[in-house]
Amino acid sequence: MQSEFLIFGHRIDRTSWLSGSIFSLIVVVGVGMVIGNLVDQNGDNSLVVTAAISIGLVLGGFIASWRASRSHIVHGMLTSCPALLIAFVFQCIRMIRGVRSVSWLSLVVVSFLAISLATLGGVLGGRWTPNRGSLFE
Repeated sequence: MQSEFLIFGHRIDRTSWLSGSIFSLIVVVGVGMVIGNLVDQNGDNSLVVTAAISIGLVLGGFIASWRASRSHIVHGMLTSCPALLIAFVFQCIRMIRGVRSVSWLSLVVVSFLAISLATLGGVLGGRWTPNRGSLFE
């Protein structure tokens, strides 16, 4: 297996991307599914769960970008992909089951928010990385 793959014309380091993606996935699934199902949706604790998931996405992008030698922003952005895939699968299951709180517009907005948060982590990680290079190349 190669240590790099090409996406959007950028070389992506597989170990950097996987480390950030796994961290984000653990936080999103752990906090979102385990703790998120235990708190009231309309309570104050739901804001804490949302903040924890957001911070987990930023930190996942930061980890991937910090470990990468180049294309820091793309590394950060791509860390949100596994979490988004799992979120889409679960939300589609909820839509099929007839849960009325799920709409296609909310799925699109949440997807853009997750990508933005992971990209923010990529920018921050690229800024403070010891492997200083171009954020794009």
